[in-house]
Amino acid sequence: MLRSALSLLLLAALPWLGCAGSPAEGEGRGGELTARRGPFRERLLLTGELAALRAESLNTPRTETWQIKIRWMVEDGTFVKAGDPVVEFDNSTFASALEEKRLAESDAVNQLLRQEAESKSSRAEKEFAVEQSRSALEKARIAAAVSTDILPLREYQERQLALRRAEVDLAREQEALATYLKSSAADLAVQRISVERARRQIAEAQGSISSLILRAPRDGMVLAGENPFEGNKVQEGDSAWAGMTVATMPDLSSMIVEADLSDVDDGRVLPGMRVVCTLDAYPARRYPGRVIDVSAVAQEAGRSPLLRYFPVRIALDRSDPQRMRPGMSVRVEALGPEIKDALLVPRAALDLGSRPPRVLLASGGSAPVRLGPCAATECVVEEGLEPGTRLRPREGAGG
Repeated sequence: MLRSALSLLLLAALPWLGCAGSPAEGEGRGGELTARRGPFRERLLLTGELAALRAESLNTPRTETWQIKIRWMVEDGTFVKAGDPVVEFDNSTFASALEEKRLAESDAVNQLLRQEAESKSSRAEKEFAVEQSRSALEKARIAAAVSTDILPLREYQERQLALRRAEVDLAREQEALATYLKSSAADLAVQRISVERARRQIAEAQGSISSLILRAPRDGMVLAGENPFEGNKVQEGDSAWAGMTVATMPDLSSMIVEADLSDVDDGRVLPGMRVVCTLDAYPARRYPGRVIDVSAVAQEAGRSPLLRYFPVRIALDRSDPQRMRPGMSVRVEALGPEIKDALLVPRAALDLGSRPPRVLLASGGSAPVRLGPCAATECVVEEGLEPGTRLRPREGAGG
């Protein structure tokens, strides 16, 4: 998650905030500044945005073409019902191909019908030839059965020769019929395969056209996907490739915060640290949570390579589906460990530009101090000052 360079600059410049009180709590009567003891808790401000921990992706279907154009899609953030169309891709190419496949299937069916008719006619002819040969054989057998006592020897021999010829003719016609039946069956099987292939191609084309309409798998909100090449959200008219996520349906009951930690604050936010999140859209509501992950590798800001940040993921103690939407900006206060009895000094009474830092005394002098963590209005003094010491503000800092 990349933020703008301006957000990161503000992040790097934000100081630690403390819960030790307002500037007035470090003032004595008449606006006099004093060192005092009190509770202190470090707070680091981060910027982030909401994201869904779980979401269902709607991806471009796999078709014969690698890229297809988005003809229509619902507006980003629209709530839909299960089964409602969410994205429609251009199907003109597939519709033309479907018509061609239907023509091819019609031609294949007509060819099969012709072959079946021709096969039936040829089979009938060959079966008739076999029956003729069988009839001729029966006649030849009857003639050859006459005894030589009745017929002259020559005629008897001619009848025996005619019988053998009739047997050969029948065998030849039967073999021709068997061969034709086998080849005809093979030709018809090939043509039937062609018909089935054409019908399967039609079914695949119809399935491809049907798959070009992505429908909502459940009730919920639809978010447009990210176009990785153009750096913006997917929209109507864009080209999408097979498998590309064109929309998502986030689970609004499982929201997390993805925040940015400036590299200058590296190490100040750790996993397990408690946080308080405030939606910019609902500043009066606060959502507690905890840090679940801090990236070990800093990333460059998209618009300013000189600025770097560590991605931080935050789990919320509870989600608010009625108000929370992915992409909403969030102000995150990371809560450091609490110091119960710290010696606190107003920042207005410190010279932080000197080394070591010095505290400005009401008597007119100053004293070096060793500082602990600081907030927007106060710093913890670890050494060099006593509680109740009267202080004075820097010039121009106010009382």
